[in-house]
Amino acid sequence: MNKQERGGFKLLTDIIAERFLKKLGTESFNERISIVEKYKKQWELSEIEFKSEFSTNSLIFYAVSKRYGKVILKILINNGFDKEIQALKLFQGENFCKLYEYSFDDKVYIMERIVPAYTLYESAPRNERIKIAGEIFKGLHKTDLPDSTFPTYTEWFEAGKKGTKDREDCEALYQYLDSAERMLTDICKKYSRNRLLHGDLHHENILKNENGGYTVIDPKGVMGDPVFDLSRFILDEFRDDLTSEPKDVVIDFVQKLGDGVGIPCEILLRCLYIETVIWLFREELANGESLEECQQLITNMKVAYEFAHSRKEKYMGDNVEGKELREVMYTLS
Repeated sequence: MNKQERGGFKLLTDIIAERFLKKLGTESFNERISIVEKYKKQWELSEIEFKSEFSTNSLIFYAVSKRYGKVILKILINNGFDKEIQALKLFQGENFCKLYEYSFDDKVYIMERIVPAYTLYESAPRNERIKIAGEIFKGLHKTDLPDSTFPTYTEWFEAGKKGTKDREDCEALYQYLDSAERMLTDICKKYSRNRLLHGDLHHENILKNENGGYTVIDPKGVMGDPVFDLSRFILDEFRDDLTSEPKDVVIDFVQKLGDGVGIPCEILLRCLYIETVIWLFREELANGESLEECQQLITNMKVAYEFAHSRKEKYMGDNVEGKELREVMYTLS
C-alpha cells in the first residue's frame, strides 16, 4: 500500500487516514497532521515515519532527534493528555521510558524509543512473563505524590455509569454494571491504599530494551489500590479474548500471577471483572460505540463475571492462614 509523502516524512495510508478523519473531522485531522511539521522543526526531528499499528487514540511516529537520538513522537487525539504527561513525569525512573519534550497546547510529546522494543508477549514464554510482570508491578507504584489531579479508579467506573445512563439499548447490561459496582465497593474497603497506578499495564506497554531488561511505557495515570493495576495484563495475556483458552488455563494464570505479587487469585478475578465493565461502559459505550461493535467486550465481561462468582465461595472457604500470608506479602510490597 503506497504512502503519500509530505515534508520528508511518511504520511498515513488512505485507510488509516479515513479512520482518523471519521474520528476527528477534517479540520481537526489536518490540525493534528500539521503539528508534525511544526515540531519536526522545533525539536529537530528527522526520519519521521507513522506507525499505524500502535494506537487508535493517538498519532504515533518513529523519529530521530538531533539531541536525543531515536524517539517516539506522540500526538494525542482525545482527552487526558495532561494526565498522561504528569504520569510520565512522576514515573520517571529505572524501569520507565524517558520523557524528553512536550507541549500541553498541542498535546504532543517525544519520549525515548525503546530498542529492540519487543513486547513482553513476544519476548518471553508465559511463566517468564508472569515473573517479569510481577517484578515490575512490585516496584512500580508511586506513594510520595504532590497534590494529585489524577482521577480515581472509582471515578473511572462512575464515568462509565454516568455516560450510559440514557442509553436504552444498554438496559440488559446494567445488571453487570450494578454487580461490578458492589464488588468495587467491597474491594475498596479492604484494599484502600491510594497509589498512582499505571492504568494500562499490558504486554505492549512492557518492552524489552537493549540491555535485556524491560522498560514500561504509556501510563494513563489513575489513583487507587494496586490490586486494580493487573487486570489489563490478564486480558492482554489472552489477547483481549477470555474465551481464547480454557477457563481453567485462565484461572491458573491468574493464580500464578497473584501468588507472585501476594494478591489472592479471587481478588484478581473480581478486579478483572470490574475492569471489563469499565472498558465496555466507560471507554466504548459512553463514547457512542454500538452494541454490535462491542460484542467481544460484552463476551469478556460475561466470562469475567462467571470467573468472579465461581471463585467467590472458594475464596470465603480458603485456608485462612495461607490467605492472610499472601495479603501480608502484598501489603508490605
